[in-house]
Amino acid sequence: MHELVIKGGRVALDDGWADCDIGIDAGRISAIGNGLSGETLIDAAKRWVMPGGIDAHCHLDQPVWGGAGNADDFESGTISAAFGGTTCIVPFGMPGPDMSTIGAIDRALDRAAGRAVIDYGLHAVVTMGTGADVEQQLAALASRGIASVKLFMTYQGFAVDDDLFFKVLDTAHTLGWIVMVHAENDAAIRRTRQRLIDLDRTDIRYHVVAHSETMEREATHRALAFAEMTGARMTIVHVSSWQSAEEVARARLRGVDAIAETCPQYLFISGADLDRSALDAARFVFSPPPRSPRSHEHLWQALIDGRIDLWSSDHSPYYFADKIGKAETPGFTTTLSGIPGIETRLPLLFSEGLLTGRLTLDRYLDLTSRNAAAIYGFADRKGRIAVGLDADLVLWDPTATWTLGHAALHSRVDFTPYEGRSVTGKPTTVLVRGVPAIADGVLKAQPGFGQFVERTAADPARSGRPVEETTPWLDA
Repeated sequence: MHELVIKGGRVALDDGWADCDIGIDAGRISAIGNGLSGETLIDAAKRWVMPGGIDAHCHLDQPVWGGAGNADDFESGTISAAFGGTTCIVPFGMPGPDMSTIGAIDRALDRAAGRAVIDYGLHAVVTMGTGADVEQQLAALASRGIASVKLFMTYQGFAVDDDLFFKVLDTAHTLGWIVMVHAENDAAIRRTRQRLIDLDRTDIRYHVVAHSETMEREATHRALAFAEMTGARMTIVHVSSWQSAEEVARARLRGVDAIAETCPQYLFISGADLDRSALDAARFVFSPPPRSPRSHEHLWQALIDGRIDLWSSDHSPYYFADKIGKAETPGFTTTLSGIPGIETRLPLLFSEGLLTGRLTLDRYLDLTSRNAAAIYGFADRKGRIAVGLDADLVLWDPTATWTLGHAALHSRVDFTPYEGRSVTGKPTTVLVRGVPAIADGVLKAQPGFGQFVERTAADPARSGRPVEETTPWLDA
């Protein structure tokens, strides 16, 4: 007799679909089989039982930069995530100006406590304002369950110079951490941006020129070369184009421990969406920007064959009024970069990837939960339906057809770039550690139910060897 049994569902297991029951005790999966009995039963007939999604790249309740704060805090953001079938997120401890990396993590933990309705980890972030003791800060955070750090190669106030980049990579290599990189060439962006301004070409459509594929490709190549030199593990986040995806593939052939992440906006939104009226186009401004049909096709194929490892939202929640600012006509220089997506991430891939047959079940599970748990250090607790792991489970109605739109979603952001898009498949019941956060489409979890998830770094001894350690003169 189990505390809870989910009965009669079509269950997504590591080795394929199974018509079976799931027994849950003390928040964990305790049995998988047929004929299980429980004190409480959840009828999963005509439902697909999937692992809870893990969104390892999203932004919530960050310090104000550029005059605008996030619309979503940890309460509204995690509620929105849960309604989208996500049971664990890993956002960023983003620093404010001249805030230390530890200070930013402390701030994020304080903001999340008592608010989150699903579980969460945190990524560290290093900027030029982190402080001279960056190695000591990262080592201290390692003992607190942090196992990853993000670096920016662009954005004023965030971009790091090469000296700090190498310092973080060397430290991460020693700790067994993974380094996440926003790869765009900052000097090229500033140069092109100013040239466009000088030519009075500031319409939103020029955002794709100011952040061209070449700029992303160059930065991706350089970041991965740095990883190769230091032996560090690296995720290139929000890979948007075929050119950057190919850079990751080439680095892997050289033995670099390189991981590629992409996001729904790079498959479902194109550069042509910026060639609209200014107010309409503003809904599609994010960085790197949307790309060409060629990149769409390349990224879909990379999702299918395993060259893309992670499917994340990069949820960047701003109210539309803050996004367009005070300019009479929004332009690419005045429109805030970032779109919401924490709730639409899984429904889009479920509908257009899994149900269409583009993706096998195995690839879908890798992209939406298993890889994130393995890469970021908590596969011993989450990411799969297996005995001993947290009972983070989502019951999907695979026949439900619904329309994405602001009215149907739960983020505080007052727009979505997917307004009016029809999808098939909807999460109906969502369990976090065996407790219904959502039951039959109704929110049940209380703010504060979500717990901080400590993550484990990889064994540093299994990290790649720095180039300097493999050159012949060192063996002499």
